[in-house]
Amino acid sequence: MANENKSHIFEELEAQFHALHAKITKAKDNYIANHQKEYDQAKNSAQRIGIRFDKARVRASKATVHASKTGSIVAQNQLKKARAAAIVLGEALKETRQIMSTAENKLKAARPFEKKLTARAKALTAFEKEWQKKQDAAEKAKQKRAAERKKAAKAKSQ
Repeated sequence: MANENKSHIFEELEAQFHALHAKITKAKDNYIANHQKEYDQAKNSAQRIGIRFDKARVRASKATVHASKTGSIVAQNQLKKARAAAIVLGEALKETRQIMSTAENKLKAARPFEKKLTARAKALTAFEKEWQKKQDAAEKAKQKRAAERKKAAKAKSQ
């Protein structure tokens, strides 16, 4: 019964080892990709808002020229709206750039961590190979001892 319990514990530990190895390799595969995706999204968002900001600045400058020429209340109101839109878009652009810089920093920090994950995966693979060799050697030794016992039993009975 003690031997059966040991093999049960061994099987449980081996299953845990394989689960851990799978988690590390999966994390390694997805870690950089996730951060790169987040950075790309922030970069695209900043570009879109930057384009909208440039268009708003152009509209504001046109509205300024028009308001200075006409001096009407409608032109002045359009100028105020264009300036307000430019301010709002400028703030949105600033926030998006902050998000993009944060994502870029995360991406830069993720690269060394990926190296660590790769090293751990290699170490686990090497350990697994070594463990398998030890198990195979132990199994061969067990079979050899059983064969020697049979041989000794035959020699004793004759």
